[in-house]
This record gives sequence, C-alpha cells and structure tokens, in this order.
Amino acid sequence: MDSGAVTPDSPIDREALPPGPDDDRPKRHPLAKFLSGAAITIGFVLIKLKALVLVVFDFFRGYAVNPFEGFGLMQFSVAGVSMGLSIWAMATRAPLPLVLGFVGIILIHEIGHAVVIRAKGLRAGLLVFIPFIGGAVTLKDQPRSAYDDAQIGLAGPIAGTFASLVVLQVYKWTDQPLYLGIAAAGFVVNLINLLPIGMLDGGRISAAVTKWMWVFGGGVLVYKVVKQPNPLMLVIVLLVAFQVYLSIVREKDDKSFYDVTIAQRVFIAIAYFGLVIFLGHQTYMSLSRLKELVK
Repeated sequence: MDSGAVTPDSPIDREALPPGPDDDRPKRHPLAKFLSGAAITIGFVLIKLKALVLVVFDFFRGYAVNPFEGFGLMQFSVAGVSMGLSIWAMATRAPLPLVLGFVGIILIHEIGHAVVIRAKGLRAGLLVFIPFIGGAVTLKDQPRSAYDDAQIGLAGPIAGTFASLVVLQVYKWTDQPLYLGIAAAGFVVNLINLLPIGMLDGGRISAAVTKWMWVFGGGVLVYKVVKQPNPLMLVIVLLVAFQVYLSIVREKDDKSFYDVTIAQRVFIAIAYFGLVIFLGHQTYMSLSRLKELVK
C-alpha cells in the first residue's frame, strides 16, 4: 500500500528530489589540499621572517657608521707608522706573508672596536699597532656604562674571529699552510684578548658580568710572571694594576657606571663565554693541523 510519502528507498522518488548542496561540488584532489595548506604556511612564515629581517636590519643599521670619522692626518699617521713598525719588527722573527696576514687580522679586530665606538656616539682617539702584541684603539669619549664598554670590548674579538674564519676557509680552498698559520695566529690573539685582565678586551667585558673575574685573570698573569719572568710581562702587570686602580676610582666617582641589569649581564656572559669556547676550539684545531703538517 502506497502512502504517497517520499522515501529514500524509492528510486523514482530519489531521482525526483532536487540535488543537495554537496552533490554537485567538485571533489578536491589531496595534492591540491596539501599545496594550498603549504602555501598558507609558507606565507605565514614569510610574514614572520620579514618581521625578523626588519628587526635584524634595524639593529645592524645602527652600526653602519664610518669607524674613522673624525680621524685626521695625525691619527692616520700614527696608525700607518705603528703598523709599518710592527710589520718590520715581526718580520725579523716570522715570514713576511704570515706577518702581513696577522697584522691584517689585527686591523679588522681594531676596526670592530671603532665601529661600535662610533655607533655608541663616542669618538675614537688613536689606532696604534704594538709589535708582537696586537693593537689598540683609544677613546676620546668614555663609555656611559659598563654595558656599553663591554659591547665595545666584544666587537674587536668578534670581528677578528670572523676575519680568521675567512682566512681558514681560504686555506680549505687552496690547501696552502700559510693561510692556516695566519688563521691560527688570529684565533690565538683573539682568545688571549678575552682574558679577564684589566687592559685587555676581556677585562672590559667581564666588568659587565662580575668584577670577580678579574681575580682569575690576575692570578693567570701572576702565575705567568713567576714561571716566565721578563720585562714585558712586568710592564703588563703594572698596567693591569693601574687599570684596576682606575676602575676602583671610577666606581667611587660614578657608581651608576656599573649599574647593569640582569638581562644585560646574561647577554654579555653568553656572548663572552660562547666566544671563548668557540675560539678555544678553533685554536686547538688549527694548531693541531699545523703540527700534523710540520711532521
């Protein structure tokens, strides 16, 4: 008995029904779904990456300065003459190409200091090369805080490490031992500069972390003087002692200089110890390769 009602079991009635909203929708291929999802994800990542790139660009834009701004004839003369004397003195003890490469790394190291000095709105004084030791950049204006001073101190070893890595890569391309020697010398001098001793970069950096690091650096220096006494080491000890004295006097006159936030201390500590570990590894690897080549 037919009730006249439309039921899904009736083929005639089912054909008479209007098509539902999903019946004529084209089925999406799984690959299309994957590609559209991937496109959305990539677009999101690119937006975030663009924001990160802008932040990084804005950060480094502050360091796009002329490190030699304000340098006159006297400053360039002192730099040029001291560089020439350093090359001449060291060339009496080592091959000239090795000396030239080493002095080049020292120059980049000191330029790193000068860049951050100018970026902080300060003025650099003299750029001086010191035979068998390295170089130095003096300051006309003093840093406003230990944190700024630490950033200036870090800039030199970072720039010098980068230059040494470039020379190391040249060695890997050419297989010429000369470049390995230059890179090793660069790693060594930048590592030594990170010792927490007053007059070295490490002394300036460690002041923003904790001045107790100076005790360790002073102990290393005294040990070296006792084991291998020589006039140069005695002069360094006197200079370090004078630097520590100046720091004590400055802390009394300007207590705010050493006001460093926890976040700033952590940042400087991570950068400092990370660089020390990296340079220690590179120094060990480079010197080991040199020893193998000598055999």
